[in-house]
Amino acid sequence: MINNELKGHFLNLYMLALSDNNFDETELEVILQIGREKGISRKTFEEIIINPTTIEIQYPINFIDKIKLLYDFTRVIWADKKVDDDEKYSFLKFCNRFGFEPQESEELFNWLLDLAKKETPTNQLDIEIKKLTN
Repeated sequence: MINNELKGHFLNLYMLALSDNNFDETELEVILQIGREKGISRKTFEEIIINPTTIEIQYPINFIDKIKLLYDFTRVIWADKKVDDDEKYSFLKFCNRFGFEPQESEELFNWLLDLAKKETPTNQLDIEIKKLTN
């Protein structure tokens, strides 16, 4: 059984993928890949998007968890190998909710997009964060 926080995470990823009004199959594949990495099956993901009203979306509190969530968003944005304005706007809006300043948000987006372009696995993200903060 997955917790509500993780369900909310995947509902957010799905909504982000829809934000440009063009839900690309590659975006779905990236979301499902992220799900596999976190132990969520396709069936569970489908249940989440079919019945979203049962999910209380919670946002991460600590810095590392915020970055990991934003990285997953960036992976979905990059799934179709292009960045639409609506997708970037959604990313920046989440950064604002997480307390990041606009300049920081832009830099964070560019850094995470670079990692997504390199197909950096989520489990490697901790190492990349440590490199950045040292």
